[in-house]
Amino acid sequence: MIILGLNAYHPDSSACILIDGEVKIAIEEERVNRLKHWSGLPVSAIKECLLHLNINLEDIDYVAINHNSFSNFFYKFKFTVLNKPSLNLLFKRLINNQKKNNILTLIEYELGKKFKTNCKLVRIEHHLAHLSSAFYESKFKESINLSVDAFGDFVSLSWGINVKNKVIIKDKVFFPHSLGAFYEGFTQFLGFQEWGSEYKVMGLSSYGRPTLLKELEKVIFLRKNGKFSLNLDYFSHQKKNIALSWNNSVPTQNNILSKKIINLFGQSRKKDEPIKEFHKNLAASVQHFYEQALYHVLNHIFPIYKIKNLTLSGGCAQNSVANGKIIKNTKFQSIFVPPNPGDGGGSVGAVLAAWNRFSNLSSQKSISAYLGPQFTDHDVEEAINKYKENLKKNNCKILFKDNEDELCDFVAKKISNKKVVGWFQGKMEWGPRALGNRSILADPRNSKIKQLLNKKIKKREEFRPFAPSILCEEAVNWFEDYKDASPYMSTVLKFKKNKKHLVPGVVHIDGTGRLQTVTKENNFLYYKLINKFYKITKIPMILNTSFNENEPIVYKPEHALDCFLRTRMDVLVLKNFIISRPAVL
Repeated sequence: MIILGLNAYHPDSSACILIDGEVKIAIEEERVNRLKHWSGLPVSAIKECLLHLNINLEDIDYVAINHNSFSNFFYKFKFTVLNKPSLNLLFKRLINNQKKNNILTLIEYELGKKFKTNCKLVRIEHHLAHLSSAFYESKFKESINLSVDAFGDFVSLSWGINVKNKVIIKDKVFFPHSLGAFYEGFTQFLGFQEWGSEYKVMGLSSYGRPTLLKELEKVIFLRKNGKFSLNLDYFSHQKKNIALSWNNSVPTQNNILSKKIINLFGQSRKKDEPIKEFHKNLAASVQHFYEQALYHVLNHIFPIYKIKNLTLSGGCAQNSVANGKIIKNTKFQSIFVPPNPGDGGGSVGAVLAAWNRFSNLSSQKSISAYLGPQFTDHDVEEAINKYKENLKKNNCKILFKDNEDELCDFVAKKISNKKVVGWFQGKMEWGPRALGNRSILADPRNSKIKQLLNKKIKKREEFRPFAPSILCEEAVNWFEDYKDASPYMSTVLKFKKNKKHLVPGVVHIDGTGRLQTVTKENNFLYYKLINKFYKITKIPMILNTSFNENEPIVYKPEHALDCFLRTRMDVLVLKNFIISRPAVL
């Protein structure tokens, strides 16, 4: 059985292919078309999935999409009758739903090829796809499953359990109430207008104090039933004037806080306005309130089912600061967050849910973030030849190491000598994090590395931290309250007090780090590189940030070469090819 999975006409559009219960490949459209968070029909991603697996549309048995326009119909109808949204908004929603329902025809038109005559469209409710992406990718035999995001299929939060390997939704929070919308609204208020900028608020929150909780208590209410509700006087997403653009474009959305919010917090910060103490304190307050609301939900759910394993999905599952405190603030003992918990991961959730609906067999739990394409030495050599003149102009030297030990020795020494290295290896990561295959690497001992990286490459806000990739067996020696492996950078923990001074480059202002634990099993080559660095420096970790410069993470060798040449990184490693240039800063 071959199933094509899609997140389409929704931010972070993506495609994946499952064959006989195993997800073989998964790609977000933005990686191919180079437009961050792109929303629409992921034509390029579909083509790449088919190409790298050497299959055709006519081989596909089902197309599973993480959207079901028929789900939660009563609540949609009730809201429409009571609130009478604008005809323009209803028309836009109708067109979007029609495209999703006619998606087989649209794909055939774009690719100029046909599905087999009995290929069927499978509609998977948005949050069921989220929950499925987490449970079916986890190692748990049983778990409580929670999905939290802004909205999908008229729902912002769902929780449930699994019964005989089937994910069952037990309860929901419906539109317009949403923790994701709460966080998004204040992200916009703080001047971060680009879609998907919530992580900036999370980073900024560590610089402030939660002094504005009383004001926020007027904006969102926690209920006795474990749920919450927004004070809609302070929001506009439920009204007539909301506008969004999710159709074959970079997603945009109007501010979702109403003008009444000025009565509580004053004027919103403009994009280029300096960040003041008030903004830091507001970010800290929003983060703190989000955490309290999340633990409020979890502490209500746990005694109902008394299952100590938790899977967490939805866009809010990318709040790694909150994730790192769950075990301390609830009775859960083990947590799993999939590598792509947000909307992009909905395509994988859709195929896993579809497989478990139509097959009597369980899906294969590969537990891997490395689901993207990989490129051959020949691909790399061809790319280097295309850039030969530019490399020559930059006085670059090209080496080839046919031995992995020699390669890792060379690169580890460069990093220990404070060089910044672009590292391009193996299968591309699935999800928003670079996890050692499309990464920029540096020495975490360097106290000035944040400023250096921002000057050389990243050109991003100074308050945003860089993450450590650490040998998994060493994590317990470096982090407080370490319980579970964090292979996908899904948790933030405090460094131990006697360790912080050793790695200032990856310690955030509050003494924390968003760690990635690395094992031989999940990434042998990256593990070997970190281990070589450990032998040189006695430090079992490397600074790891995504291989990009204000763009999607690089996809193919040409993208890596482009990024290398227009920035000031010192060394580029493309599989076994090493490109280095003279000191540039």
